[in-house]
Amino acid sequence: MPTSSASNFALVQLPEPPTAIFCFTDFVAMGVYDALRSLGISIPGNVAVMGFDNYESVAAQLTPPLSTIELPHYEMGKWAVEYLLEYGSQTLPPLQHTIPCPYIERHSI
Repeated sequence: MPTSSASNFALVQLPEPPTAIFCFTDFVAMGVYDALRSLGISIPGNVAVMGFDNYESVAAQLTPPLSTIELPHYEMGKWAVEYLLEYGSQTLPPLQHTIPCPYIERHSI
């Protein structure tokens, strides 16, 4: 479980500190919550925090609950399996495929 040391949280010590922080995982957001709280910084009053992956046991349980982008794990796996079943034995060029990642609005923004 990641934690952030408030003394090492240089972002909020900048002359113009951020008004929002986008975290690349909800676990990182949990550490950001801890660091901000230990510095007396309010979420979302002073800083909005956004996560990425919608790890329910983290995002929904934080106070305030974390707004996040949901990674559609089931849909990603389903697409990959279907693609491999259809084209797996062929040599194909690299492929980019987009699967929508919904915004899950909670109360950290």
